[in-house]
Amino acid sequence: MTTVLIAGLATGAIYAFIALGYNITHLASGALNFAHANLMMLAVFLSMVGLKLGVNAIIVAIAVAIITGLLALIEERLAIRLLRNKASQSELVTTLGVASIITGFIVLIWGSDPLSLPSGSWPTGALDLPGGRVQISDLLMILVILIIAAVLILISRKTKIGISALAQSEDREAARLRGVDVLKLSMFGFALSGVVVGLAAIPIGTKTLAVSSVILTLAIKGFVALTLGGVGSMGGAVVGGLIIGLLEAVVERYVGASFRDIIVFVVFLAVLFIRPQGLFGTVRQREV
Repeated sequence: MTTVLIAGLATGAIYAFIALGYNITHLASGALNFAHANLMMLAVFLSMVGLKLGVNAIIVAIAVAIITGLLALIEERLAIRLLRNKASQSELVTTLGVASIITGFIVLIWGSDPLSLPSGSWPTGALDLPGGRVQISDLLMILVILIIAAVLILISRKTKIGISALAQSEDREAARLRGVDVLKLSMFGFALSGVVVGLAAIPIGTKTLAVSSVILTLAIKGFVALTLGGVGSMGGAVVGGLIIGLLEAVVERYVGASFRDIIVFVVFLAVLFIRPQGLFGTVRQREV
């Protein structure tokens, strides 16, 4: 049972990474970046290239974080800011367009077959714990997401830029009138989301492999994790991702692999009906 639970939590950590990316851009710009999962997988491929060239893993992680941060900035400039005053919800279309471009680039350069990161790029092996053997890489994956989430929570609650982001998410126009530079805030949010996936690309790639076919699945389940935890809640994004991963692992082990994806959408619908604001979200009330 321990083996199943830890493996499920490690998979859920990947969903949590995507949900965190959605949250970061939502808080900073009011837009959900639906290209985030695609950017994450691009970071995995770039990390694979760097590692195969023999570059130190730490240097690869930093370099990929810078690259993905810059790419996210470009996306913010082209897909968000240029259309901010256009029709509402245009970001949905533009970010999905960026997602398609990134996926097309991945398939064009590396093909559609799964590729593995070089051995030794991330700790491997197993530990014997009460209830079964668990992979060291899974334990480290869980640790990484908890550390990153803790840092993001501190940024959102204890720093001026984090508090400004919370204000922007509540009322963008009111925040602007109070002196918040919403344009710079949007740029920071997208850049930060890109840096986060770049730093985590190696452990993520060790778990998922470098493959384009899983991007859509990861994007959808990351969104379900976000919905479950509550839009705007960093901690909720992590909890939502871990819950989804656990449910998948338990259902696959004790019910059947064919029900693994079904349970995700059952949870999604249940949340929408019972608590649409998510476990840690709040209901917003506006006087009219």
